[in-house]
Amino acid sequence: MTDTNSALREAILTALSALNDPESGKPLPQTGRLQGLTIRDGGAVGFVIETSDGASEQSETLRKEAESIVSAISGVSRVTAVLTAHNSAPPSQTAKPATTRQHATPAQKPAGQKPVGQKPTGKEQSQDTLPDIGAIVAITSAKGGVGKSTIAANLAVACAELGLRVGLLDADVYGPSTPTMFGTADRKPEPGKNKKIGPIEAHGVKTMSIGYLTDTNAPMVWRGPIATGAMMQMFNDVDWGPLDLLLVDTPPGTGDITLTMVQRAPLTGAVIVSTPQEVALADVRRGVAMFRKTQTPILGLVENMSWFEDPSSGARSYIFGEGGAQKLAETLDIPVLGEIPLQTDIREGGDTGTPSSARNGSTGVIFRALAEKLIARLEVSHGKEPPRIIFE
Repeated sequence: MTDTNSALREAILTALSALNDPESGKPLPQTGRLQGLTIRDGGAVGFVIETSDGASEQSETLRKEAESIVSAISGVSRVTAVLTAHNSAPPSQTAKPATTRQHATPAQKPAGQKPVGQKPTGKEQSQDTLPDIGAIVAITSAKGGVGKSTIAANLAVACAELGLRVGLLDADVYGPSTPTMFGTADRKPEPGKNKKIGPIEAHGVKTMSIGYLTDTNAPMVWRGPIATGAMMQMFNDVDWGPLDLLLVDTPPGTGDITLTMVQRAPLTGAVIVSTPQEVALADVRRGVAMFRKTQTPILGLVENMSWFEDPSSGARSYIFGEGGAQKLAETLDIPVLGEIPLQTDIREGGDTGTPSSARNGSTGVIFRALAEKLIARLEVSHGKEPPRIIFE
């Protein structure tokens, strides 16, 4: 942190000390509810206020007052304050009957026509606060390091390339990667409609990540309830607008965030990402069991790092083994949506902020084929014909 930012941080904390927390009566910085204070170049400030009552009128007033106080400080150009509920409980309600949403072809979306997908039934869901989103798909992995976030980013861009209106929610609050992969790390969310947060759009995809609101070098030292509260707020308090498809990049494993998501978010289904070797596939079995236990449809398996292709000879080397995901998928009776090779341009795309699926070339073709299979699965799983992809 530069000396200028350090001085500005002290000025912000001092100013916020004049604002008393309505729950405890203490100055806000002394309550432990002020988290993730970040200052970016140019004076863009972001922070999180933890609250025990969700986005109540009292908490919203506190958030607005905090934003107003910080905005008045010299050197601050923009302020984004976000509320997170650290002990909110799932609403008690009867799940609504599933409503089939008709899919418009990507090249032709008549006004008022509902987008692709169908909300599942038979499990506890959150309030229907996302009525304009056709399908919500979790991109998951039972083990870390298999390239789940890379697949999620490229799949989102590929679906957008096919004409769908796509959003990507980075729900991995402990290791957010969307800002880096989309080249948006220096951007901050703006206020959206109806007191919601506006997503950041890049490469044709609307994105939201806790990485936009926190210091990229600071760890998120949050326990499960706080982390899950932040994740659900990004679901419900972001102005996503009409979308055909919202992809959710989940944390690896089957912990609190993923479990809360499948229980409270209206998921259409899940896509599981793995590498071919047995040490990763063993965890896939557990992940599949978790989704089936929570009645979440499994749309398919993506095998990442399937092979390495020598750029000179074209010969394939199966570094992590061959056909492991296909064999497991057959055993578990789930489809394989695609096999993604280990290629330099995929890694470079993630590092430079331009996903490789946004470029012309063999990688773009691979990810677009994966996107077409996912769209087809969304339709077939509900007894419909696959959508026609029209290029004009």
